Amino acid sequence: MAAILAKIGALALKTAAKPLSSRFQAYVMEHPVARQKAVKAAQWMHRMEVAITRGAEGRAGKAFVGTMNEEKSLELASKIAGEGFVFMVGTVIVVFEYQRAVAKDTAKKRQEHAEKQALLDAARKEREALQSENAEQTQLIQRLMHRVGKLEDIIDELEDMRKQHHQKQSRKGLFGGFFGAKAPGVG
Repeated sequence: MAAILAKIGALALKTAAKPLSSRFQAYVMEHPVARQKAVKAAQWMHRMEVAITRGAEGRAGKAFVGTMNEEKSLELASKIAGEGFVFMVGTVIVVFEYQRAVAKDTAKKRQEHAEKQALLDAARKEREALQSENAEQTQLIQRLMHRVGKLEDIIDELEDMRKQHHQKQSRKGLFGGFFGAKAPGVG
């Protein structure tokens, strides 16, 4: 919304520049000091115009450039004042638009940087959480491996005990060894 208002304001100022330049011309022509400076500027512009024209035509060397009469000087000074005012307004509008664009671009870059930083922070936290979870899982796996090792030892002991018991049972004779041990190979 602010951008639209700024554009409308710039357009209104640009539109008002022409009528305002007429008033500015009138002020310059009525004010004695401003009038004198405008006439000097007009004389200088006339000399520059003649020099540029001669250069464009290919004429080299210096040439005498006479001063314009006061009426022509005032007419040119009036045009310079009016066009200078319009140019100044246009320049102000361009500078304002440029500064606004730079501020908008800067704000956009800051926002992108903040979003990027937020993503990096989230990724860092996620990585730290995964590392912590990984360390916990490693500890759990080590505990489980230790317990499995103990269970295997217990199973081995039980298997040894079963084998020993089976061997004792197979050595006993009739009625649990009451009549003596069975002879090997006797069934």
